[in-house]
Amino acid sequence: MGVPSKAQVQVAKADALAAANKTGRHRRVLTKKKLKHERNQIRNKRKREKSESVRGRASEATAVSNTTSTQSRSKLKLKKESNPLSKVVPGQGSGTPGARAAAAKVPKAVRISKRGGRRLKPTWRSFGVG
Repeated sequence: MGVPSKAQVQVAKADALAAANKTGRHRRVLTKKKLKHERNQIRNKRKREKSESVRGRASEATAVSNTTSTQSRSKLKLKKESNPLSKVVPGQGSGTPGARAAAAKVPKAVRISKRGGRRLKPTWRSFGVG
């Protein structure tokens, strides 16, 4: 006969495992998983071998794009680093005057316990820690 189909090969492997007294629903599930894993390994191996071979201008194009990206990065200005010492004081900042006034009036949160508090998700910052 000719070459067996993929389905025939899969059934033959499943029968071989069943013959070894490993039957049952869960064993069938594990067998299918194992066969799928083996097929994917072979498929991925083929893919890797195919991609490793150098194909035409692909390598040249990537080399050109890499040099242009490094040049553009060097031209970009670096972001000015913020000063951690200058914190926003309550009642100051870029909010509306009403919002700044309201923020100045709100008393500091008092820590009662490590978990929970008056806010939904209290943070260390809300308690003035850190």
